[in-house]
Amino acid sequence: MKKSLLLIATVFTSFMAFSQVGLEGIVVEKYYVSDAADSTDAGDNGAVYPLHVGSTTYRVYANLLPGYKVIQLFGSPQHTLNVHTSTAFYNDPNYGFKVYQATSVNNTKKNTTLIDSYFTIGGVANGLCGVLKTEDTDGTIGNNQGILANNDATAGLPLTGINGVDGLMPGAPIIPNVLGITNELDIFDQTVGNDFTTNGAAIAALGGMDGVTPSNHVLLGQFTTDGIFSFHLNLQLSTPVAGESQIFVADSALTGEFIDTTLVYTSLPPVIDAVESNGMVSNVEFSAYPNPCENQLTLIQSNNQVDRVSMKVIDITGRVVMNEVYWSAKHTVDTSNLPSGFYTVQLERKGQIHSVKFVKK
Repeated sequence: MKKSLLLIATVFTSFMAFSQVGLEGIVVEKYYVSDAADSTDAGDNGAVYPLHVGSTTYRVYANLLPGYKVIQLFGSPQHTLNVHTSTAFYNDPNYGFKVYQATSVNNTKKNTTLIDSYFTIGGVANGLCGVLKTEDTDGTIGNNQGILANNDATAGLPLTGINGVDGLMPGAPIIPNVLGITNELDIFDQTVGNDFTTNGAAIAALGGMDGVTPSNHVLLGQFTTDGIFSFHLNLQLSTPVAGESQIFVADSALTGEFIDTTLVYTSLPPVIDAVESNGMVSNVEFSAYPNPCENQLTLIQSNNQVDRVSMKVIDITGRVVMNEVYWSAKHTVDTSNLPSGFYTVQLERKGQIHSVKFVKK
């Protein structure tokens, strides 16, 4: 363990000042939404956590400038690495893995392997790297069981069939080194769980990995869940200058580090029983007014009780732009600094999550 942590620490020492930064942002792709046939196949094969109908597979990419490569995802004492869902992550029971392991193309075509949950730095299958479906030009490897049809239009192009694209392109993926991690990754290997957190570990591709399309998107992980999905990431990139690197963190940057707010993400939950009337948006538990708003938004608990409420304001891209905890039946949110646009307020009370949408003028 001490040796692994030393390796993690030493890779940070090559940082210098740069005229440009290599990370253009984190991109979250809604890759797939499961249907009844997928769910049945997963159950028949012994999945420990059911593949519920409507589960979403999210792909997370680092969008890099040309010449930059991903060296590692890391957690340190100052910077937490976290991937979380409000329910549990789905694991393929046959050929799934915690971290990319160069599974053969034939096995990747079987059952639900293509929508397994795992970390990676580029690779998906032996000789194939992950790319955005919109950039996939060579069709699909298909599926041996005739599932993964992707009939949900919200997930974009289908994974299988005549017009299918699977987000895979030829490349030379690297099997990552896992440093400082013991059983924390078991939630991605047939162990029911909803949270991966570390402050002293890394998933590293020695020498670095770049994308296989001109846009230079590098796949960092794929995660399937029927819950609200979120992450808090930190990255090290190599630059076009040999021996130099850049560190990107979600918050609380130390000297020589860059903050990139896209390293924090929360998926949008569904609105529960939302009703709009006379400038107020409400659900069974909460109301929000005025809507649209300018400088402030007022939240009211429908039961008029004083409870602990954890509140997040999420913009249209899924980015958390405000985070508060309050104890009251009525709470005023200062929206004066928010840009004009559409937002969702996510509210957690007594273990239940609710949401209401509003417009900032």
